[in-house]
Amino acid sequence: ALDEVARYPLTDRTRVADVSIIGKRFGGHAGPLVETTLLRRRAAAKFEPTDAARWLFTDDSLQQATATPVARHRAARLSGSVVHDATCSVGTELAALRVTAAQVIGSDLDEVRLAMARHNLGPEMALCRADALRPVSRHAVVLLDPGRRSAGRRRTDLRAYTPPLDEVLDVYRGRATVIKCAPGIDFDAVRRLGFDGEIEVTSLGGS
Repeated sequence: ALDEVARYPLTDRTRVADVSIIGKRFGGHAGPLVETTLLRRRAAAKFEPTDAARWLFTDDSLQQATATPVARHRAARLSGSVVHDATCSVGTELAALRVTAAQVIGSDLDEVRLAMARHNLGPEMALCRADALRPVSRHAVVLLDPGRRSAGRRRTDLRAYTPPLDEVLDVYRGRATVIKCAPGIDFDAVRRLGFDGEIEVTSLGGS
């Protein structure tokens, strides 16, 4: 069904007519099919074409997903490590990590995103449902990408992340941890939360 819907232009000019035809063909499934098709087209700006064309996303997960070049950069820095992505979402970081890491595991609290990660990465990927604030690994490097958006808008308050950054730092204090934060983060505010490690600023295409 998705392959068939992907053949429609779904441009501003054709969308009403296209959606009408798709609705007659697929009934109540038309909405999710159209949404997934449009998300995959947006994903092409972030990911390899083969991944963008077959992966499943939600709108929020795509907005926050790490672009492939950045994920590969981070994976290269963690080469040879055992890595636990504790907020794996739909699997964008895991896709890069499994190429370089000695072992990887992904977890997330959102069952829908976990199911999407399973589809995106295949049955061989070790995934489990878990709260990032309740560690399920012991000796792995922990990668966290807290939710930073609400109603499509970026949150700037570190304590408004999901999970809150101050709680993340408390839970994983003393462990090797990599945390992705929003652009424009206040480094002094991070230090005030007790973080005294490395801060890396990564730019892709000037953003």
